[in-house]
Amino acid sequence: MTQTTQQQAQPVLVGTSLPRQDGPDKVTGRARYAGDQALPGMLYARLVTSPYAHARLLNIDTSAALSIPGVVAAFTAETLGMAQANLLSRAQSPLAQHEVVWCGHPVAIVVGETEASARDGADAVEVDYDPLPAVIDPEAATQPDSSPARSHRQLEAANGEEHSDIPRAISSEGEGLSPNVSQTPPLQLGDIEAGLREAEVVVECRYRTHPVHQSYMEPHSVTVAPSPSGHHLVIWPSTQGLFNVRSAVAQALKMPERQVRVESVPIGGGFGGKETLLEPLVAAVAHRLRKPLQLVYTRQEDLLAGNPAPQTVITIKLGAKRDGTLTAIQARMILDSGAYPNPLAGFSGFHFAGVYRCPNLDIRCDVVQTNKPGTGAYRAPAGPQAYFALESTVQDLCQQLEMDPLQFRRINALKEGDPNLMRGRWPRIGLLECLEQIQQHPLWAQR
Repeated sequence: MTQTTQQQAQPVLVGTSLPRQDGPDKVTGRARYAGDQALPGMLYARLVTSPYAHARLLNIDTSAALSIPGVVAAFTAETLGMAQANLLSRAQSPLAQHEVVWCGHPVAIVVGETEASARDGADAVEVDYDPLPAVIDPEAATQPDSSPARSHRQLEAANGEEHSDIPRAISSEGEGLSPNVSQTPPLQLGDIEAGLREAEVVVECRYRTHPVHQSYMEPHSVTVAPSPSGHHLVIWPSTQGLFNVRSAVAQALKMPERQVRVESVPIGGGFGGKETLLEPLVAAVAHRLRKPLQLVYTRQEDLLAGNPAPQTVITIKLGAKRDGTLTAIQARMILDSGAYPNPLAGFSGFHFAGVYRCPNLDIRCDVVQTNKPGTGAYRAPAGPQAYFALESTVQDLCQQLEMDPLQFRRINALKEGDPNLMRGRWPRIGLLECLEQIQQHPLWAQR
């Protein structure tokens, strides 16, 4: 009897709703987000941003802003003195120098005693631009005759070079590409040409996906409080990477990481889009003024200058025998990284192999810079775009083969020990078991 009672008393976890620990604070409004911090003597910041996607930055005049009551300071890249370690890093070079490369690119930051005074000051800053051709379409940006998304002067400064001409990127086929192509990492296995010749059915498709904002409820925001001596900083960011913020701020300000403390606060959504963005800039200004400082994006600013999922152009070719056996997967993705290299782009190539056993693979991802804001993650970096193209093409291939799409997937499903693109072996992933469960489900039988 005791044993039976103990068995019945065991909690049932599957299908049981558990109360969220952060639920009461959020529904009652007690939760304090990055933009809710209120510190004694705190100042407020607004950004002055470019209305052009691409232009030379000729002059910035902040004198009118500084004459507005309540405006405390105004900084440009030159006057702030922040280490411009890498022009191709948005966090390390948050203010434009010499050239703006996307609409919304910050050129100055204005600090006020109130949000209203900071906003009025930002509106009063006068900026002279010389518009340049804007590179918008990622596919056109790969062509040798494309206008550069960044001038050679900026590329040379970013690369630490003094060459008057920047060599074009060269793809694995020896194809000349424009300087906008920042990397072309090929992923290859077997002999793709032999695999296509062996195929009895070949299907080739082309897809375009759009940039997608993560649509979190809370916009990017950060509050920074320096110590009176300026030797330490406390940061309250809306971020998914506390340690990344600490490292980025310490690097930008040339401070030891032990002098930067990042406090964890509730975050109103992120989904991959809350990467380090504003924190180094706000920290640099707060450190300079020795005053607490807060910057909260408006919804419009966040939509224009966030880290959306990248736009892609995908061409994919699949080859198979009549019995459904895959013989070749060939894919090329053009990934629009915006004005900055996308560090997550390397993941995209691995997704094109999917979970299928195929002896011949040729996968290339061209990461292209355009005159748009930088891009980031959105739930599985570059995965949805690649799998959308792959699985859509698999469906077309199954139609050409007149084969049940579930049977096709069972034939080609990866098994434990199969080689992968990292020159290793696949572990057990349970794919066949999942496909068998689908086949037995009434919804599949009644489709």
